[in-house]
Amino acid sequence: MVEVLIVLLLMHVAIALHELGHYTVYRKYRVPVLGVYLGGPPWVLRWKRKGTECRLGLIPLFGAVLVQEDDAKHLTSLDWVRVYVAGPLASLLAALAGFVLWGILKGSLLFTLKAFAAILIFPVLLVGDLFRALFGDLSTAGAIPMFQVTGGIIRQGGLEGLALVWGALNAVLFWFNLLPIPPLDGGQAVYRLFAGRKWVEKVYPYALGFGLAVLFALTEIAILKDVARLLGR
Repeated sequence: MVEVLIVLLLMHVAIALHELGHYTVYRKYRVPVLGVYLGGPPWVLRWKRKGTECRLGLIPLFGAVLVQEDDAKHLTSLDWVRVYVAGPLASLLAALAGFVLWGILKGSLLFTLKAFAAILIFPVLLVGDLFRALFGDLSTAGAIPMFQVTGGIIRQGGLEGLALVWGALNAVLFWFNLLPIPPLDGGQAVYRLFAGRKWVEKVYPYALGFGLAVLFALTEIAILKDVARLLGR
């Protein structure tokens, strides 16, 4: 149980750093930020700071920085790309920090080099996991297996395991958000880069619908598999 709470805390901190990347670039371009949401509802904390509403929710792996489109009219296409890439970049730096710490604790930078190599092949692993979750073996789908694996690593590895899990969580956030599917950061960056072109404006609503459908399907699969496990099936 303690390990589950630790993993949940790590997820929320990872999301906070990711959204901080977006927030920082918005502020750099003097775009007022209306809201910063960390986690999903139910909301357990709400507060305001300098006109920005902050919310903390119980559900991990969700986050958003809310601005008004009219307040960001001065942003160029490349500015928008920088805004959306800033979040994944923050996650990448957090992942590298975790893996460097892991290598130091293991007493060899060789472990850090292996971790860096793992980051490079994450896209292949991630796409494979998504494909299996949607169309193939669902035995590893859901939050329960994820908490079992990460909790086990922390329990057995102590601080080393904590650093490894932190690095892995942020690496997944980095690559997953770079997928060129709206509403993920990668999809939004691609849209902003080509916004205004007729074919983009026609395709974008369908791409957004597809992306939302995929995210909804993955969430439903995870929930259904977890419920099935709890029922002993």
